[in-house]
Amino acid sequence: MANGGIIGPTQIIQQGYGADKLTTFEGSGTFNKATCNPSASTATVIVVAGGGGSGGDAGGAGGAGGMLITESHPLPGSAVTVTIGAGGAGGSHPGGASAQGATSTFGSSTPLSATGGGRGGYANNRCGGNGGSGGGGMEYNPATPTGGADSGGCGVSGQGSKGGGIAAPGNGAAGGGGGKGGVGGPGVAPSSPTCGVQGGAGLSVAPYLSSVTPGYSIPNSGIYAGGGGGRPGGDANTGGGGLCGSTSPNPNPAVNGISNTGGGAGAGPGNNPGGTGGPGIVLVVEKCQAIGGAFVAPGVWDMNSVYENVKGGTWTN
Repeated sequence: MANGGIIGPTQIIQQGYGADKLTTFEGSGTFNKATCNPSASTATVIVVAGGGGSGGDAGGAGGAGGMLITESHPLPGSAVTVTIGAGGAGGSHPGGASAQGATSTFGSSTPLSATGGGRGGYANNRCGGNGGSGGGGMEYNPATPTGGADSGGCGVSGQGSKGGGIAAPGNGAAGGGGGKGGVGGPGVAPSSPTCGVQGGAGLSVAPYLSSVTPGYSIPNSGIYAGGGGGRPGGDANTGGGGLCGSTSPNPNPAVNGISNTGGGAGAGPGNNPGGTGGPGIVLVVEKCQAIGGAFVAPGVWDMNSVYENVKGGTWTN
């Protein structure tokens, strides 16, 4: 019998925790704390904003939506409003101006808010836009050589990374969008059909779901906030960002960011519209007390308390 011969201050016996409860929001809604959660409780809350759109007419790739992972976040007893940010629209043809992704929010008493991904650069503003992660810079185009430096946008500290610029004027390449797991790659001079320009990597949420009951299903296997691929080349981004849409010698349209990943849109070729960023997502992981589970009796106990709890069937051995 644990601590059977030790006398000390009286403690509280409680039931141990069971599997974590996962609540997923792929659209805006309302979160209510689980009934199995203790009254004074916290949770791990993961908030991903919408990804940025890529610029039209050979514009840069979109940056990933900002990604916030907050452990031990306090949960109120009342309902919490959850807002899922939409992906930014791709730039039109002609014109090219794309849009930043929208903010996602977990609106508790201490709100958590992730910033939308930066838009890709376009003819009148070649710099990638700032955002949760920055958008990629537009490729050099001798037909519209003005409009600012060909640099990537900046990311928000703790949410994402910088987008990539172009390697050098005149190389016909666009930068990749930044991601939660890394910066977007700079554009490179076209040299082969497979010279990919990668968006910044996304991040897997799997470590935060290790105690959730197996069998759950979440978008993109839990890899979120990847930047869109630049041009040319650009392989599929495991972080959720759209891959590059231009693969020499047969250019394809820009690729949208994957839905509910906050992925940035991939860059596309000239004379085409840009892609749309992927909408965001919110995950809430709660510790739940096991109903009818084993009793836990931490600390030091006096002999009378041990005896009474053993007799009442509420003691752990």
